[in-house]
Amino acid sequence: MTGKGSTGQDKELLSLKVLLHCRTVVEKTNFVSTGVMTQVEGELFEVELGEFELFELGEKVKLTVYSPAGIQTFHSIVFAKYEGAIAVIQPPVVGQRFQEKREFYRVEADGVARVMRVVRDSGEVKLLAAPLEAMLSDISLGGVGLVTADAYPELEAAKRLGAVIDLGFTFACDLEMVRRERRDQLFVYGLKMKVLDPEMLRPLRAFLLRRQVEKHIISREESSRKRGMS
Repeated sequence: MTGKGSTGQDKELLSLKVLLHCRTVVEKTNFVSTGVMTQVEGELFEVELGEFELFELGEKVKLTVYSPAGIQTFHSIVFAKYEGAIAVIQPPVVGQRFQEKREFYRVEADGVARVMRVVRDSGEVKLLAAPLEAMLSDISLGGVGLVTADAYPELEAAKRLGAVIDLGFTFACDLEMVRRERRDQLFVYGLKMKVLDPEMLRPLRAFLLRRQVEKHIISREESSRKRGMS
């Protein structure tokens, strides 16, 4: 990745939002199109393009973004395309220059966590006779939100949990309690998550990318409706 201006490691990293609404040139073999960067969250960049239909899923592209932080150039792959835009995967090299407030991008999720093991603040480990089920509210590569209708003493006293997450595919994970709160008669928990089998990070990442694309599509549809009403 290249860019004009200072790139010294002693400089504070800029937010990815500096790329928002910037003129963006997307190149593929024998074709160049110019558009605008409209989304930079998570692991995807969304570029609004008039010729979006001419790009194919999985196609390699080169992006040049004319931003206030300088000209940013990097290579990527088209992950999705929808009315008026393409979504490309954010390459790891981008993280060397930019940062996001949240380490892992979370998406809303419908699923279940089955808690099998509880480690209390005292260090005592308790294996549950029957799994304790909690509904998922959101998930990322490194964290999960859980919701229960009832208060469970095991969760209220837990420091760490051993659980199996079911999102249509299942994986085992270790969870670390970060916050507990009561919200609208529900019990809400925020936890850090470590997936125990590294191979399961691939389907989880694919799930997160699909959900992010769905969110982008809904956002574009809502913006289009608002423009039509104005």
